[in-house]
Amino acid sequence: MSISSKEKDALKNLQIEIGGNIPHVDELKSYTIGYQTKNNNVSGLCLFSCGLDTIPKEIEQLDQLETLYLRGNNVIDFSEITCTLNLLKSIDISENRLHYIPDTIISLDALEELHIETNNLKHLPENIGKLRNLEYLDISGNKLTELPESISNLDKLKFLDLSNNEINKLPRSIGALHSLQFLYLGNNNLRTLPESIGFLKSLKRLNIRKNLLNQLPKSFGSLTSLTSCFLKGNNLKTLPESIGGLTSLKYLGINSNNLEAIPDSIGLLDKLENLSLGNNELTSIPKTIGKLKSLLRFDIQNNGIKSLPATLGELKLLNYFWANNNAIEVLPSSIGNLKYLSSLDLKQNQLKELPESIGKLSSLFELDLYDNKLEHLPNSIGQLDNLEILDLSSNKLLDLPETICQLKSLKELDLSTNKIRTIPHCIGKLFDLKNLILGFNKLKEIPESIGKLEELETLDLGKNLLKSVPDSIGNLAALKFLYLYYNNLKKMPDSINSLTELEYINLSNNEIESLPESLESLKKVEYFLIKSNKLTHLSESVKEMEALKHLDVERNNIREEPKFFSELREQGVKIIK
Repeated sequence: MSISSKEKDALKNLQIEIGGNIPHVDELKSYTIGYQTKNNNVSGLCLFSCGLDTIPKEIEQLDQLETLYLRGNNVIDFSEITCTLNLLKSIDISENRLHYIPDTIISLDALEELHIETNNLKHLPENIGKLRNLEYLDISGNKLTELPESISNLDKLKFLDLSNNEINKLPRSIGALHSLQFLYLGNNNLRTLPESIGFLKSLKRLNIRKNLLNQLPKSFGSLTSLTSCFLKGNNLKTLPESIGGLTSLKYLGINSNNLEAIPDSIGLLDKLENLSLGNNELTSIPKTIGKLKSLLRFDIQNNGIKSLPATLGELKLLNYFWANNNAIEVLPSSIGNLKYLSSLDLKQNQLKELPESIGKLSSLFELDLYDNKLEHLPNSIGQLDNLEILDLSSNKLLDLPETICQLKSLKELDLSTNKIRTIPHCIGKLFDLKNLILGFNKLKEIPESIGKLEELETLDLGKNLLKSVPDSIGNLAALKFLYLYYNNLKKMPDSINSLTELEYINLSNNEIESLPESLESLKKVEYFLIKSNKLTHLSESVKEMEALKHLDVERNNIREEPKFFSELREQGVKIIK
């Protein structure tokens, strides 16, 4: 690699100044130190986080520079850069301490890319419009409150990032940026947008998250090239009917606003794939929603929606539907038409029943119905062949249909906090089940067939009315967590010693008088909780629990502390008695 002696000397002196090597690199990146060459000249220089307070004079000698990256230093004044660097196309002076953009940068006619984010800029120079070749401008993370009208002269600008400033208004002239494709305005103080924004015909991505917008201009619907629009965290109560004009839109995020209604024109967005309306004040969804034939993800969580339109079933491609935390009382039977739906979240609604058509959701992977008012399940639930996660906790279920045993793919089943009295004997057919949560019900017995769940890792039977546990529990070879607290158990079967993978066992608040003498196979148990029972002694085999960390035998009838307790304490076991 041959470069001029002038450039060699400049690089050598720069290395002395930063106290480190500046290697030759093939590709220049902002977060590195190095230089790049082109036609036997230094064409690029990156001095990332070198502790520079000023611009080194040696840089002036590199008059063929096209790229200069000085990110992550402590430079306050950039005016020292001279007009000798008039070939510069890309400058990165982000993460410094600049208070203003000097004329020396404005005079760089060839400049195409300027990174000046995360500095202390309070305003942009009025003559910034002179950078007529600028295509990329990132001024995010500063203290700007407004933009100069001359920004409209940047007619080649494609990317503009103004996020994380204090901007309270945009100039009308912003509509003149006809080449602009990406506009980021998140985390500012904007209350309105100028009507001229509708002239940004090339705009593809618009982010105005976390501002103070209370309305959108009618011209908003003229952004016909827009594919992604982020409006989360504003104060919008309504959307203009013109929003239906965003015919290229694929993502629309209006969550966390104050929306009270959605215009019917939403149905015109036939390319929309992701619609997020969560955390608003909606009470209904327009019927035209069914026209969104491309929709894949639909979020309406945390609203006040009471019913869903029958047209919901026309969203043939829908994969994910989040409708939790609403007031939905009934599901339309058309929901069964959503053949590609894989995740359905309906937790914390007012559902009293499910339609039979729910069984037609052949792609459903996860169904969350936590905290509703369900009293029974339709037999068709057993047709959900691909269902792996089913949460029915905190409902009013009294029993379960036998067909639930047909869910051969099921891995997680949560039925806690219901009024269930019996479990179907066929439960043992759920061979892939890993977590079975049955706590806080009214179960008096558990079927022997539970022992066939050889993949089960968690079994929660706490807070029921159980008087015994079947011997077959010992067949749960993969079991790690066993909860049997608050029942009426008087003893545990000897087969418990076969649970060699067990790590946690809670038998608290029962009527257990004695434990199996042989527990030496429970080598992996870390937590053994048997407080509030009627134990008079503990088997010495407890000390064979090699992994034991916590033993709770409080409130039992053990009058004399077992001698092996001292051994356990020496091993670091915490004993509560």
